[in-house]
Amino acid sequence: MRNAIIFKVDLDGGDKPLSATKLVATFTLTASHKNTQDLQLSDGKTDPIEVAPGTQYYFERVNLADLLVKSKGGETVFVVGHSAE
Repeated sequence: MRNAIIFKVDLDGGDKPLSATKLVATFTLTASHKNTQDLQLSDGKTDPIEVAPGTQYYFERVNLADLLVKSKGGETVFVVGHSAE
């Protein structure tokens, strides 16, 4: 059974996983258009990529706990999708 996944992540300046526990999902990650700078997206193993405000990335069957986001405090990222397990 698939469950809807919809949440907002408020960033605080440090690396922050998208989930505290294992959660495999198919989802779209969106950097808020109100962000004032690019945020960094990484898996913790490779160099992070820059995600500009308003940019969306689609992920299929990815563990949210494996993805880290980082930006200054007050920036926001949104996750919308469904569980894949």
